[in-house]
Amino acid sequence: MSKKNYTYRVGKITAGIVVWEVIFWTLLTILFSILGYFSHGSGEQVNFKHPEVLWLNTVLIPIVLLYLYSIQRTNNIFTATGEKVREHIFRPVSSAKSYFRFFLFRNALVFLIIAMAQPIFGSKKVQGTVESLELVLCLDISNSMNVKDIDPETSRLEIAKRAIAQLVNNLHGEKIGVCVFANSAFTQLPITMDYDAAKMYVNDIETSMISSQGTNIRAALENSVSMFSEDTETTKGIILVTDGENHEDNPNDILAEIKEKKHQLIVLGLGTKGGGLVPKNPDRPELGYKSTAMGTTVLSKLNPQFINDIASKGGGYATLSSDPFPDLTGLLTQINRMKKSKIASMEFDVKENRYQLPLFCSILFFTLYLSLSSSIFSSVEKIVIKK
Repeated sequence: MSKKNYTYRVGKITAGIVVWEVIFWTLLTILFSILGYFSHGSGEQVNFKHPEVLWLNTVLIPIVLLYLYSIQRTNNIFTATGEKVREHIFRPVSSAKSYFRFFLFRNALVFLIIAMAQPIFGSKKVQGTVESLELVLCLDISNSMNVKDIDPETSRLEIAKRAIAQLVNNLHGEKIGVCVFANSAFTQLPITMDYDAAKMYVNDIETSMISSQGTNIRAALENSVSMFSEDTETTKGIILVTDGENHEDNPNDILAEIKEKKHQLIVLGLGTKGGGLVPKNPDRPELGYKSTAMGTTVLSKLNPQFINDIASKGGGYATLSSDPFPDLTGLLTQINRMKKSKIASMEFDVKENRYQLPLFCSILFFTLYLSLSSSIFSSVEKIVIKK
């Protein structure tokens, strides 16, 4: 019969932990090297979707130290207790059993962390769809957009920029460009998928960007159409943001062209029916307001009829807002309908996520940690380690 032990063999346990860590990380490094993780060549290579998660493995250091401190503390308490009462208050301990339980817990934790990092290796083909949409945001920057009839603290232009930023935040994969216009029109941002750049450019827009003032809807729409690619499979849309004043050429011909080419048109009208005065300089309100040659103060009003006519003749959709924070629900619904009008089926090569294998290992080790009985541990202990 083997002698009962009441203290842990801390030295052997420590040596076992160190040996296993060296073996484990050496084998893992060799495996990752074979799979190309440390190389930068072409071909299949293992990678991680969240490589930063792997740093969580450093938690092993305090866990090991806490484990060794715990068993050493047990030994110290046993040593400090008198011989007459030791066997009455202490139960025999097994260094092998303790080490194996820690071994299983440690492996469960490490493989869980690897699974959380989501190793990626190989690829698979999947069927998918691409919703193609090019969208031009066409913004009126005529002087009338400096009117503060919607909010006494905020101009129509600032409200328009706020609405466009909100719109961009709700886009998902559409290509967008920015056009600004007054008496003439020009491209502020060519069509791109860089939403951050779009919001930055829109934020910098001021009415002073175009010296030739007026509101030329025709020029705005012509410039917007010219920004589109020649891809006939891609749906194209224009969002025209204006207060509805038009001082220049009749836009009927370009609206007919937009309708014929089946470009999607959305017109967002901003302002109030009561209108407001147009400041001479939006940055210097003390200069007063614009007036006609006859000395009459210029009053700028929202023109709902003109906005609805533009949308109707262009085969599009019109929405009006006199709210400092425009409700874009209807507008976003129209954009979603645009996307559905052209859908291309494609086959994609998708990287294969291999988190399942380390997750299975983690579950297996943790299950063994929880369920292995003392008799099994004892059998392993007798076979592997002699007391």
